[in-house]
Amino acid sequence: MNKTEKFECDDKYEAEKLAGLLNTLQTYDSTHINGVAAIINNEIIITLSDRSNHSVTLKHDNDAIRLKSFIEFTLNRNIRISGDRIEDCMVEVVINE
Repeated sequence: MNKTEKFECDDKYEAEKLAGLLNTLQTYDSTHINGVAAIINNEIIITLSDRSNHSVTLKHDNDAIRLKSFIEFTLNRNIRISGDRIEDCMVEVVINE
């Protein structure tokens, strides 16, 4: 069953950055995102497996909170991201549950 989540970023650059990070979430059966280091208002700090941190600025505080929950959900349940789409500042992510 496919499920779609949408996240509104601060601008198109942030949307492209988020899509790029989510594309590395699971590549070739390995996880590149380790988790979320912090949320500061509408900014989320994502930790990768190489221990680097990357920030993404979302439009609203609740978008950052929803994104954290989404990342934790996909990591904890080993769910695959099957695709994403960027439209202006919006990132749409499709997962297979």
